[in-house]
Amino acid sequence: MLADSIIEIIASSLAAGLSIEASSYPKPGNVSPLGGTKDLEHWFFIAASTSISIEIFKIIQKVIMSKGCPEEGVGESIYKIYSASSKPHGGKNVHLGFTMLLVPIAMGFGDLIRSGHLDGVDVEEVLNRSVDLVRECGDPKDSLWISRAILEASPSYIFKYQGHGYDLLSRLEGGKSFWEFVEDFKRHDLILNEIWNRYQRTHEAYNMICSNYPDNLYGGVVTAFIAIGSEAIDTLIARKRGYRVAIKVRAEMKKILSLLRQGTPLWRLYAELLDRELKISGINPGSIADIIALASGLCVAIRAIERHKNSSQL
Repeated sequence: MLADSIIEIIASSLAAGLSIEASSYPKPGNVSPLGGTKDLEHWFFIAASTSISIEIFKIIQKVIMSKGCPEEGVGESIYKIYSASSKPHGGKNVHLGFTMLLVPIAMGFGDLIRSGHLDGVDVEEVLNRSVDLVRECGDPKDSLWISRAILEASPSYIFKYQGHGYDLLSRLEGGKSFWEFVEDFKRHDLILNEIWNRYQRTHEAYNMICSNYPDNLYGGVVTAFIAIGSEAIDTLIARKRGYRVAIKVRAEMKKILSLLRQGTPLWRLYAELLDRELKISGINPGSIADIIALASGLCVAIRAIERHKNSSQL
């Protein structure tokens, strides 16, 4: 019963990261309560958080009940979460990148609970355990499940993008494990590069967000979004609009970050103007948003575990 309570707390907290990120403003080019992007509205992300929390609960449970790697692979778990929570939005791609980042983390939390190491857990331990578990629990069908999810998401660039990595369209027999899939694409995809590098940017964003928790959680999310956006090339922008556009957006984020660090309120005006410009142009730093959403969920999850532990000791 106690284990179920912890699982519920972790699952709902991690999933909440999606709605917390979408509810923060101003984040240039991304969804907020003041406006969506093309075909995506703020409420989509709120609804998706609810659907995702149910599936995360199942993943954590399966890892706890298994003596080793769960029978259901990483790729199939990613597909099930994406498929279940995208249906209310007509199959629109609200969160596929977030789901790819999230599933290993859910597995990592499950393994920590199973081994009795959840007390006093810190974010670095969660991130490292998650990556180690993904490397151990390889399934040759992982890439086929991920291919299925990507094709169902139907990103506009999929038929024109030509790059190194697993061929999504040919659906080659045999496939690759999720870790091999990550290795193939790590140089060409910000999300998969994040997993390969043990969630370094997620950890950086987590520190910024949690330093503002709980009094200014949304402010911390905005700061983290601008900071990560000033150092990373967003994969979604690069594939949809080209590498030069992605570089230009990063440069604009650097200007906002500079103003923010100077302590001038002009940073907000600049960010709001850039937000308007990017939305008019249909430019959405979605990959960066996925990283920030995960960092937000991790912050809420770890703080919630601490509160639960303290209340249990009273």
